[in-house]
Amino acid sequence: MPVTPDDARLMDVQQGGRCFFCDGPAGAKATFDHLIPRAYGGVDDPANVVLAHRRCNQRKGDRLPTHEELDRFFALRRSSRLGVWPPLRALRDEDEGADEEERWMAVAQAIARER
Repeated sequence: MPVTPDDARLMDVQQGGRCFFCDGPAGAKATFDHLIPRAYGGVDDPANVVLAHRRCNQRKGDRLPTHEELDRFFALRRSSRLGVWPPLRALRDEDEGADEEERWMAVAQAIARER
């Protein structure tokens, strides 16, 4: 389900009008960042999206979110109708010591279960 204007407003409120990555004021030019990038199977759904500055979104690129970013995301989404995409849960459950390849495998397996 694509992000609606109502979803974007709710994200803005939940994030306190701040960029998810740098915590600066997001403003009207905030972009949607896919925590699990679309290039790697991430969905265009509010459960996988945060608001971010364009430069922060570009700086993140196609990397997976860090454990700290996942913890922050889960705290923001607690009891929210926007939800959390199940592959993000699988990624958070992956051992913090896991290397990047193991983290991508956890995501790929969770995405495959979603289909």
